[in-house]
Amino acid sequence: MTRGMGEWAHGITGRTVTWPAPDTYVLVDGVLLRMRPEPPGLPPGTAVTVRHDAGRQCLVAHADTEGAAG
Repeated sequence: MTRGMGEWAHGITGRTVTWPAPDTYVLVDGVLLRMRPEPPGLPPGTAVTVRHDAGRQCLVAHADTEGAAG
C-alpha cells in the first residue's frame, strides 16, 4: 500500500518559500508542497511543522515556535 502525501509529510519540518494567499509553499526534504499556513500570512523562511488536517482534507503548515525546522 502506498502512502499519500498527507501521511508522508505529517509531522515533518520545513520552511515556507512563498505565500500565494490563502496557501503557502513549504520546502520539505527537497520537495515543494502547497498547503495552508497557520497562522495565515507566514513570511518566507518561517520554520514550520506540517500536519494533515483531516477535517479540511489538506496539509497545514503550523509556525514552529521553537524555530528548529530545517
